[in-house]
Amino acid sequence: MKYKTILIAGGAGFIGTNIGELALKRGYKVIIFDNFVRPGVEENAVYLEKLGGKIIRGDVRSIDDLTRLPKINAIINLAANPGIPWSIKWPLYDFSINTLGALNLLEMARKLGNTPVLFASTNKIYSEEINEIPMVERKTRYVWKDKKFKGINEEFPMDSAGKYPHSPYGCSKAAADLYHQEYFHIYGVPTVVNRMSCIYGLHQKGVEDQGWLWWFVEAKKKNLPLNIYGNGKQVRDALFGTDLAELYLEELENIKKHQGQVYNVGGGLKNTVSLLEVIDYLNKKGGKKLKLKFYPWRPADHRIYISDITKITANSKWKPKTTVWQGIDKMWEAME
Repeated sequence: MKYKTILIAGGAGFIGTNIGELALKRGYKVIIFDNFVRPGVEENAVYLEKLGGKIIRGDVRSIDDLTRLPKINAIINLAANPGIPWSIKWPLYDFSINTLGALNLLEMARKLGNTPVLFASTNKIYSEEINEIPMVERKTRYVWKDKKFKGINEEFPMDSAGKYPHSPYGCSKAAADLYHQEYFHIYGVPTVVNRMSCIYGLHQKGVEDQGWLWWFVEAKKKNLPLNIYGNGKQVRDALFGTDLAELYLEELENIKKHQGQVYNVGGGLKNTVSLLEVIDYLNKKGGKKLKLKFYPWRPADHRIYISDITKITANSKWKPKTTVWQGIDKMWEAME
C-alpha cells in the first residue's frame, strides 16, 4: 500500500469520520488532525480512535502544529470554516482557515516530496450567476427549463465579472481551489479538487447554518422550529457520506489517473431534493409537524444547484449508491 499513512485535516468532522472509518477498515494508518472548534466532534474522535485512528489536536493555520506531525504519505484536506453566515460575520477567520490553512498544507506536501493532496472544495465557488439559468417555479421546487440539462459542470465560470456575489466563504474556497490546481501545474504536487454539493450522513453534527439535512431530521425528532431562508423550493443534489468516502479513496488509490483534476461532486440528477420536499417527507413520519418560519433569501443562495457528475463517473468506477430518501432514513434511525 503506497499511501499507507493518511493525514485527514479536519478529520473529526462528519466527512472525515466517514473517510477515516473506511480507510481504517481498508488497512490504512489514519491521523485525524483537528482543532475541535466544532461542537460535538469530540464524539467522532473517540469513535475513530477506537477503530485505530491516531488523534492529534492542531490547527492548519499553525506551521508549528503541522511540523510536529509524524511522517505521512497522503493528505485529505477537509479543514474549513464550513458556513456562509460565519464567513460574513468573520471574513478574516474564514480566509485564514479556508485559504491560508490550505496553502500551509500544500507547502507541507511540496516539502515532503510532492505528497498527494485531496481537497474538499465546494459548489459555492460558483456565484449567483447560476440563478440566471432559465428555470420554472413548481409547487414544491424550482426546475430548469431545459429538461436535458445535466447540471453544473466544471466549465461553469467561477468568476462572474463582478455581477453576482459568491459570499466570503465562496471566495476563500475558490482561492484555495485555484492554489491546488497551481501546485499541480507549477510544482507537480498530485492534487485533486472535489467541488462538493450537499453532503450529508452519519456522524454529522448538523446545525442551521451547515448540514441542513441532518438539522431538518434533528428538528423533526426534537420538535424544534425550522427557519427557512427563501421559499423552500431551492433544490440541491445530495450525496451520502459513505458514498463520498469511497470516492476519496478511489482518487487516492488511483492518484495518477486523477492528479490535476477538478471534479464537481454530488448526488447528481438522480438524487435531487428541495427543502419543502424533505419537510413533507419528514412530516409523514408522524408526530407533530415541523414548525416553519420564513425569512428573506440570503446572499449568494442558489435557487437550483445540481452537480453534473459526468466527469468523475467517466474517470472512475465510482457512482452514488444511496438515494436521498434512503440516506434520510438512515439518519432518522441513527438518532433513535
